[in-house]
Amino acid sequence: MNGKQLSVSKAANSDSSTVPTAASSQKQPSIPLKHFIIKHTFKNISKIPADKRVFTDEEEHFGIKWSLQICYLANCLACFVKCNEPVVTQNKLSDTNIEMRIGKKGGGKKCQEITTVIGQRLPNGTAVRTWLFNRYIEWEQLKKEFLIDDDLVIEFFFEIKKMTGIYKDNLREFDETMEEFSDVVLVVKEQKFFVLSKFLAAQSSYFKAMFLGHFDESSQSEIKLSGIDADDFQNYLEVLYGEPAIDEYTVEGILMVSDMYDTQSVIRKCEEFLLKESKKTLKKKLAMAVRYNLEKLKSKCLSEVTDVNILRSVIPGDFRNMEQSILADLLEKSLSFQ
Repeated sequence: MNGKQLSVSKAANSDSSTVPTAASSQKQPSIPLKHFIIKHTFKNISKIPADKRVFTDEEEHFGIKWSLQICYLANCLACFVKCNEPVVTQNKLSDTNIEMRIGKKGGGKKCQEITTVIGQRLPNGTAVRTWLFNRYIEWEQLKKEFLIDDDLVIEFFFEIKKMTGIYKDNLREFDETMEEFSDVVLVVKEQKFFVLSKFLAAQSSYFKAMFLGHFDESSQSEIKLSGIDADDFQNYLEVLYGEPAIDEYTVEGILMVSDMYDTQSVIRKCEEFLLKESKKTLKKKLAMAVRYNLEKLKSKCLSEVTDVNILRSVIPGDFRNMEQSILADLLEKSLSFQ
């Protein structure tokens, strides 16, 4: 199959289930699929003793657990990001961008960005799992310019470009060995997937419009997809073809792709996994339920919020990050505890 390559992308953080428009043949900006934000408010900063680290609770994203730390070190603020997943001692997440932002009192932010390889080996054989933003802000400057009521708000923006050795082995191949059983090639970050267009069209309104609608793509044999991860697309296709590809590590990426391409059958299977098998925290499940409109999962999560302590555990460090609808539900819950 040697047809022209065309680029089709949809914003990865879009909540819309729209399908390609006539402009879909034009290359659009690609938003990285594996991206997330950890935001935390550290309180009583001026009371932190020298050299003592203050930790946040763990947050799980794409099957990996993360936490933040700050420290008063050599008269400066030091900030740490830690990957708490033991699997990185044997495998890697590569090409990870981490950007830290701290807001100033009068507006504006101080930012710093690093690119790192999670799990890379040091000469002594240990795997790197902690990154230090050292001597980031002098302590006196911090108190004058950044603290609000002795609180410090820090945001970390993560972009994971490639995960290596974390996912399971492929359960089904979509490479050149499947060429004679396919009629179109989908290309994701240089990786080719040989698939049947009508099978995808029957499962996804996005692909139905692409392959059966009046768009340039419907007549092409090779199409480039942007804004998604090749491993996530592999896992998504495996679920479509009936393979048991959903697990704690893959479910979030599969959900993102299936939501992006409006594939309700895969979304239902992911929701079923989260309802019956997943060991993710209640906070994580609720966040995923809200993001992907998983109503059954949302109802189950809310039913498990039975006291004030559980309510507090599902609220993020900055509750303003939560959607208004779920805030209203949690407020109603809180009133029932009184």
